Amino acid sequence: MPRKRPPADTKHVSRVWRAVSVTGMAMMLASAPAIAQATFTGKTSGQVTASSLTLAAPVGASVTAACGNGRALDVTVNSYGTVPRATSYQFILLDPNGTAVQTTGGSYSAHPAARGTWTYQVRGNYTAAPGNVWTGTPYQGTVTC
Repeated sequence: MPRKRPPADTKHVSRVWRAVSVTGMAMMLASAPAIAQATFTGKTSGQVTASSLTLAAPVGASVTAACGNGRALDVTVNSYGTVPRATSYQFILLDPNGTAVQTTGGSYSAHPAARGTWTYQVRGNYTAAPGNVWTGTPYQGTVTC
């Protein structure tokens, strides 16, 4: 006579199945951040292009500067000259302390002027974009009062 199998313990099977399911879900949830991390850690590199522009001192610039009797200082830009690629020109006058003084157009006069050596500069500028101005090498000279 064949032997009969004992009836299956459905409560035991149900508990085992539940434990396996819970363990599997926990492992899946625990590995989710690692999967997300793996997705976003790829490295891509691009090429960055940068350049520089050197503006030479103005060729043919001409400035008349004199300090006469009573320290009467007169400085006048006769010609700004030419600078390849320059979009504008600038006249700067530095007092004997090295501080830039306000000039009107291309001239400056003061009577009496401060004692010492004044420095004048004429340079070309290149505006690459608003707020991005490249300044050239100055043509410069001095006058002493």
